[in-house]
Amino acid sequence: MTPSRDGAEPVPPAAPPPRRLLSVVCFTVAGIWLLLDQATKLLAVALLSERIVDLGVLDLRLVRNPGGAFGLPGFPGLFILVTVIVVTLVARALARTERLSLAVAYGLLTGGALGNVVDRIVRAPGFPSGHVVDFVDLRWWPVFNLADVGIVVGAAALFALLQAAERPDRPAREAAAGDDARLSRDVRDVSPPTR
Repeated sequence: MTPSRDGAEPVPPAAPPPRRLLSVVCFTVAGIWLLLDQATKLLAVALLSERIVDLGVLDLRLVRNPGGAFGLPGFPGLFILVTVIVVTLVARALARTERLSLAVAYGLLTGGALGNVVDRIVRAPGFPSGHVVDFVDLRWWPVFNLADVGIVVGAAALFALLQAAERPDRPAREAAAGDDARLSRDVRDVSPPTR
């Protein structure tokens, strides 16, 4: 328990959300992101096959990507294998998570990974080498899609949230280490000399 601001009574720590809620949040976010990704890809294929749309700061341009996110190279099936590993790691981490913000970040990462793997399975030239539909062109970065955004934002959010969660623990660990050192020094100071 942590002391209250006035120092009178300790404030109990907030109870973590139920595990079931964390799972529901994660998989709901993943499902919504997967649907958004696939819907925007269908629109891109239908509307951008013959043209490029100039939006000023970016273009909408259809690209069929045989590589990974942002055009990273890889062999057929590699990205499906990576997605299976990512989803497995997310499921394991989610079982130990006690924060809704982490569940949302895991959901974005999972939805993004699944969005691109769906393309690998259902789009030409076929499983496991289907080409991913990309359509957002910043003109200075490889063309990407919403699945890629989910992967990058989810991973960045996880990194930031896990770093932030570690920060409050760090002073406590350092204080505990300092207390141990002081205690050890005090014990030496009061110990009778040995002869």
